[in-house]
Amino acid sequence: MQVDLPIRRQSRLSLTPLIDVIFLLLLFFMLTSTFSRYSEVSLAGGGSGESGAASRPDVILSVTEGELKLNGNPEPLDSVVSRLEELKQAGAERLLIIVSPDAVAQDFVSVMAEVNRSGMPATVARQQR
Repeated sequence: MQVDLPIRRQSRLSLTPLIDVIFLLLLFFMLTSTFSRYSEVSLAGGGSGESGAASRPDVILSVTEGELKLNGNPEPLDSVVSRLEELKQAGAERLLIIVSPDAVAQDFVSVMAEVNRSGMPATVARQQR
């Protein structure tokens, strides 16, 4: 004896929940991109091949991972502007920023923002390994 089971039709999947999820994700990413800020940090390239005393920097700022050195002395980031202004009043005109290969990009951007606030023109160089 064989029992015939009713044939069950497969119903089509509804696309409405999928479209709702895609719309919510789109809305979420549009809102988050509205709140993020992008800013520019102006940079000066390496030296133009000058030599001698005229190209020698008056101030050297070394940027390594988590540490800044101003003329060889450790310096906290929040006092860089005041120290650069003091050196500028003392006659310093040229600033060289040396970036270590192990420096974090955010450290470099923070230093550049502070240097730009000080108004002292700077040249950026990358330290070789």
